[in-house]
Amino acid sequence: MAFKPSRKKKRMVGDYEINLMPFMDLCCVLVTVLLASSRFVEVALLEYATPTVYESGTQGGGSGMGGGEVNALLELRCNVTYDALEMSVFNATSGENYTSFPKMPDGNFDWEALRSKLVDIKTRIVGPPISTSKGVNASTRQVELSEKYKYADGDQVRISAVGDIPLQTLVRLMDTCREYQDERGVFHPLFPSPALGQIQ
Repeated sequence: MAFKPSRKKKRMVGDYEINLMPFMDLCCVLVTVLLASSRFVEVALLEYATPTVYESGTQGGGSGMGGGEVNALLELRCNVTYDALEMSVFNATSGENYTSFPKMPDGNFDWEALRSKLVDIKTRIVGPPISTSKGVNASTRQVELSEKYKYADGDQVRISAVGDIPLQTLVRLMDTCREYQDERGVFHPLFPSPALGQIQ
């Protein structure tokens, strides 16, 4: 008895087009959902500058507490050593314009004593700003209020440290120099423009 031949063998194989639309729709939805649900990294920035080089003719108040002419330099420096925090005004290495804060018995730096001395320098030596002006910050493109002091570097502190001081110590020092809180709880700027340099 003869079998009927199968029709499947005689059928020609056709060309079929793959439909990618459902997969593309799924990818578009997934990308949107992932972007909406992800949290982007928030980076905190501490702005600092390299020490400014002033011409020798502008240094009018470099000796003693007298100074005070416009464009005179305060030359506020804070050095971090292994044993102490050293702070000087007018590039002094001794006398009343030089202060050393040794480490406390627990091995930590005396940040409160440093802040108190900075507040004293800001109020007694630098004084209030002599003028204010508005300008556009080149990096943020926002209008900012800048204050001018009787010293050209009246809002700047030069920070130096020995080579292997931890970074967190320098960050804490910059935070201490940036602002202070008065008795009413109001924050006031101290020296918000730190400049990192080489220790003397």
